[in-house]
Amino acid sequence: MKKTFTTFAILFTLIFTAHAQQEDYSGPSSMQQNHNLLISAGAPNSGLGIKGGVNFSQVRGNDKDLLGTVSNLTSFHAGLFAQFSLSETFSIQPEVLYSRRGYERNDSTFRFDYLDLPILAVVNVTDRISFHAGPQIGIMMSGKQTGREIDLGPYNTFDYGVAAGAEARVNRFRLGARYSLALTDLRKENAQGQNINEDIKNGVFQVYLGIGI
Repeated sequence: MKKTFTTFAILFTLIFTAHAQQEDYSGPSSMQQNHNLLISAGAPNSGLGIKGGVNFSQVRGNDKDLLGTVSNLTSFHAGLFAQFSLSETFSIQPEVLYSRRGYERNDSTFRFDYLDLPILAVVNVTDRISFHAGPQIGIMMSGKQTGREIDLGPYNTFDYGVAAGAEARVNRFRLGARYSLALTDLRKENAQGQNINEDIKNGVFQVYLGIGI
C-alpha cells in the first residue's frame, strides 16, 4: 500500500515539474506546442492530475445470495489521470487507480485491492460540468478476510467492465461521482477447486476529489 502511494506521488511530482518547465521555457519547441494542443485545445477540463475518494462497494448478481447475508463495504480509491482534448467539447481521459472493493458478511469483512485502468470519453456540457463514460479493466492484486490473506486462486484476478459518471470543475479542482460496473464474475472456482459459473459481480459507486494542472 505504502509503495503504491509513493509511486503515485513520484509520478505526480514528475508531471508537475515537466509542466512547470514547459511554462517557463521562452521558446516552445514543436513537441511542446503539440503537447499544449493535446492538453488545452479548447476543452475546459483537460489536463493532468491526481485524484482520490471514497468507494461504496457492493456485490450484485443473481447468485449473490450464495455468499450469505452481505452488506456494502465503504473503502477508498486513489490515483492519476490525464485528459486529452480532441475538441472544445470532447476529450479522452485515461486513469490509473488503486481501488479497494469488497463486502461485509456477518462478522467478516472481505476486501479486494485492484489496479483499475479506465479509459473514458468526456463530453463537456458546460465550461464546468462534464459527463464521463467508457471501458475499464482491473487487476486484483490482493485479497483479505478480516485481516487474513485470501488465496486468489478461486477468483478471477482479471476484471473488465464499464464506468460512467459526472464531474464539476472549479479552477484546478474536480469533484465527481462515478459508478463502475464489473462484467466479470468475482469467483471462478469453489473451495474444492471445481469450476463454477456464479453470477456474482462487483459494483462500486465512487465520490472523488481531483487536483489538475
